[in-house]
Amino acid sequence: MDGDGILLVALAVVAALAVVLLATWGARQRRAAGGSRLRPVPCCYRVSAAQPWRPGRLRYDHDRLDHFGPGGLSVRPEHRWDRAVLDLGVARTLTDSCPGLPRGVRATAVTCRYGEDSFELALGHPHYTALRSWLESVPPGWNSNVA
Repeated sequence: MDGDGILLVALAVVAALAVVLLATWGARQRRAAGGSRLRPVPCCYRVSAAQPWRPGRLRYDHDRLDHFGPGGLSVRPEHRWDRAVLDLGVARTLTDSCPGLPRGVRATAVTCRYGEDSFELALGHPHYTALRSWLESVPPGWNSNVA
């Protein structure tokens, strides 16, 4: 086999590897969506104001909010917050940068409480509005047995 043949085989192997990696990444994203019709929304998370923002994604379920970290091998959420226990504080416009949000997006930060725990989320303003509405609305089946 001459030099051109070896180069062609090496390029074919690299292309096949790229296809496998893209397919694996796509399957991971579908599993992370967990069958939900809503796509995960970009966000940033931190435990306190002294820490830097970490990029991630939020996914709504009918009775909980799942937080996924920036990526990795696991498709499990880093945090799961039950809808009935999660409390959003007062929202504010974010002045520092959030690495998980696209450029040019007006970010809204909110301090959240979950039982005794406290943390902060930063979302694009439309996603924050959707989160607030989802949290304050009546969960599905809440009054299903009322006559």
